[in-house]
Amino acid sequence: MNKWIIRLFVALMTFILSVALTGALRFVFGGGVTDVVLQSPPPPFIDFYGDDQRQISAIYSLYGPAQTHHDRAFFERVEADNFVLFVGGEQLTREQDIQWLERQPTDTTYQVYVYYLNVFSDTAMSRGYMSVKYGNGETAEWPFIDVWVKRDGTWLIQSTTSSQ
Repeated sequence: MNKWIIRLFVALMTFILSVALTGALRFVFGGGVTDVVLQSPPPPFIDFYGDDQRQISAIYSLYGPAQTHHDRAFFERVEADNFVLFVGGEQLTREQDIQWLERQPTDTTYQVYVYYLNVFSDTAMSRGYMSVKYGNGETAEWPFIDVWVKRDGTWLIQSTTSSQ
């Protein structure tokens, strides 16, 4: 048993001595902290959905301003012909949704924030919220879930569920 205690003591003293010597040598010879440059790993070999996510994100970047300016052409372009909006227990078609938009006050502004977007081949799903600022200064947030479809190379919103 004494042999193990002596060996452990010798190992501990050797470790402490090596740490002390290393510190002293660095102090004497100016060995300070060295800058280490870490490189990010290379991108994956194939970026399966990156371009699709960029296309959908580009549409979202235009969505808030289009809603603010009551841009009918934008929504006719990005919502599928058979688009359905589920909001407040109601189900609206694309045309009903656009007509609702056109009836909104012109001093209301909208911004869209997407915090989840996942592409599955020719379909995608996103979650986010729309920030609304009314003309009287009041604000609201409308969370949403969008289902997207890719038709003839173009991404379209198939349905939106919101709890406005």
